[in-house]
Amino acid sequence: MKNILILSALFASALFSNAQSVSDGLLYTGQDLNGTARYRGLSGAFGALGGDLSAIGSNPASSVVFTNNYAAVSLGILGSDNTSNYFGTNTIAETSDVTINQAGGVLVFEGPENKTVSKFAMSLNYDMTRNFDNSVNARGTSPISISQYFLNNANGIALDNFIVRTGDGETVGDLYQFLGQDFGFGAQQGFLGYESFLIDSTDDSDLDNTNYVSNTGTGSFNQDYLVQTSGYSSKFSFNGALELNKKWNLGINLNSHVISMERFTSIEESNSNTDASITDVRFDNTLFTEANGFSLQLGLIGKLTENLRIGATYESPTWYTVEESQIQEIITRGTNSSEVARVRPDVLNIFAPYQLRSPGSVTGSIAYIFGKSGLLSLDYTSKDYSQMRFSPDNSDLFRNNNQIINESLERAASIRIGGEYRVQNWTLRAGYRMEESPYANKNIMDDLTGYSLGFGYTWGKTILDISYDHSERDYSQQLFDTGLNTSAGVFNEMDNIVFTLGFNL
Repeated sequence: MKNILILSALFASALFSNAQSVSDGLLYTGQDLNGTARYRGLSGAFGALGGDLSAIGSNPASSVVFTNNYAAVSLGILGSDNTSNYFGTNTIAETSDVTINQAGGVLVFEGPENKTVSKFAMSLNYDMTRNFDNSVNARGTSPISISQYFLNNANGIALDNFIVRTGDGETVGDLYQFLGQDFGFGAQQGFLGYESFLIDSTDDSDLDNTNYVSNTGTGSFNQDYLVQTSGYSSKFSFNGALELNKKWNLGINLNSHVISMERFTSIEESNSNTDASITDVRFDNTLFTEANGFSLQLGLIGKLTENLRIGATYESPTWYTVEESQIQEIITRGTNSSEVARVRPDVLNIFAPYQLRSPGSVTGSIAYIFGKSGLLSLDYTSKDYSQMRFSPDNSDLFRNNNQIINESLERAASIRIGGEYRVQNWTLRAGYRMEESPYANKNIMDDLTGYSLGFGYTWGKTILDISYDHSERDYSQQLFDTGLNTSAGVFNEMDNIVFTLGFNL
């Protein structure tokens, strides 16, 4: 990427940006089933069990359940399949990835005899909370052209603002940068449409004219829409826990969150409309997201009897500071298939940093231990997604986002059930989970269901665990926020294999 001009910051009122939306807020703050193979083999139902490094991220009291010092590292193999349906056409996109998705250790200290604090523990653990490597491809014939996106952004802006004064030494990049700084992201989109001849002014002789028309004609439009994401979100948990009277475990986590994501969005459109002067369009966007956040957790595990355990966890909201940047390019071709325009401003839009607060959650857990032969466990979590918030509040975009959150998101529950059966040095595991959609309208996003299987083998000081988990969910992928606001139905399936090597120290 050469000749990049760095913008100081675009206005947060970039209403038609593909960034800073409610769906992005859910994407950034959401967490997948991630962690050690044992944790995933039980579908994460560890709230009343403990004794697992990833379980510490669910319930901070888990660390003091360990009987000795322990360390582990996990390798994950991700497979994601998305089947989209766009105006009756099905398209499949597949993604795979290999990552280190967990690493950590715990130190356990025995308390003095006959003291209230019978044991305490400290631990540090890293979990990849979400792998963003994913691809969605939607193809079909739409009655709406991508030109409508540019029209919606251009209308209302005087033609004079879209004219490049080459005689004064002005470049496309100069004007694109000026529009972003003085008018916002939407004006840049209108300029891209005008400069690429995708749209025209209704009166080229009037520099004050604010009305525009499409050059893609009327009829149908063959569209190929692609979204490819890469990156991750992760959580570092700094943990401390106490065992009181060998019955009650109390713990706290201080969590540091990191998000790093790149999203490439591309749409290719063609038409054979008789009244079109532009027949082919390709519009590319690359969005870069970096964020840091903080949260805390409080947890409890109690031994009601020798076999029955309960757990409770409070997780605070996560407070993120998010920084995003974006680069764009558009190419158009005319009726003779020759390139009409290639508009690449070579300007990196840097959006003003903003704050994003995820919703907090509460979890109740219960588990039954069958001596040394096995266990059953259940977790129930409640999270009010309507509490997610964008700020600062003086932004029109963020006020609009928060209004949408209040109207469209709601409290959702998740249930995780897991079981384990031991045979000598072998352990067999299975689990099931269900996560309700955060949306009141399930057509936007449906509930997630999943199951898991796993096994482990111990050599005493060394433990190898392997798990497989599968999940699936239906959701709607909207192409653009305005103009071309059609949606593709997407059926997502995720398959993961995780290997964990653990060491009793």
